[in-house]
Amino acid sequence: TSTHWMCAMLVAVFIPHTYTTFKLLCCSYGRSDECVFDMEQYRSTGSGGRCVSCRDNTDGPHCERCRESHYRKSPEEPCLPCSCNINGSVSLQCDVEGRCACRVGVTGEKCDTCRAGFHSLGPGGCR
Repeated sequence: TSTHWMCAMLVAVFIPHTYTTFKLLCCSYGRSDECVFDMEQYRSTGSGGRCVSCRDNTDGPHCERCRESHYRKSPEEPCLPCSCNINGSVSLQCDVEGRCACRVGVTGEKCDTCRAGFHSLGPGGCR
């Protein structure tokens, strides 16, 4: 896109040694087609390339991490929704395997089932 090329030209003119790194980071795993140069980010991290419109539920300056409440097993894979049960889990964020942390008395990968001896999954877990 024209924004990408304009950005790449700015980087090549003002900070020539970062152009290759900039392009590689922004296009990492094909999660974004467009990057912009962010001078403040460059000053604080040494890398000024920032991706625009990350795909596959990714987030971050280089689309390097999953959006909140998403996970993936490896960087090459797309991020998937955690789908933690809002009543049965302590958080909507899961681990890298997609497992949610359950409240007391609750079980299941998504924390959607009462353990033996518990019943009535509702706000706060099972009773």
